[in-house]
Amino acid sequence: MRYLFLILLLTISVTTAFSQPKKKPVDKPVEKLVPIVYTSHWGPISSGTISAAQIIAISPAIIHVKDNKNQSYTVSGFRINYSFKGSYKDESTGDTKSMKDLRVNDFNNKNTLPQPWIESIKDNIKPGDVILFNKILFRNKEGKLQMAPDIRITVN
Repeated sequence: MRYLFLILLLTISVTTAFSQPKKKPVDKPVEKLVPIVYTSHWGPISSGTISAAQIIAISPAIIHVKDNKNQSYTVSGFRINYSFKGSYKDESTGDTKSMKDLRVNDFNNKNTLPQPWIESIKDNIKPGDVILFNKILFRNKEGKLQMAPDIRITVN
């Protein structure tokens, strides 16, 4: 009889536990997370095809990064790759021939091109040249060093 009583008591407590209504979770408003998108700029230019005159005008400009909320970030280093057509005189034939040339330089703790680079670009820029800024480093809102998208400019 004792066992029957215990079984009955156990059955009642289990049934009661399962039959109680469950509480509904409180609906919290869902925050939309907007991803931060960065773009790199050399003066007003982010990338594209522009004229030699525009390159000459912006060559001393600051390289900076902007996010999709128009917040600006200072660049702390970058690499420039300047690809252009050069010419040389073939000593054996006396003919002038063209060739592709590339100048590359890394700049740390800078956000502008040094004066010799500015002068070289101004003196030599012509249609078909390509200027690529890559390995662009900046500090984000949290102060962490981050890499920004490349700037690729083709001269027309």
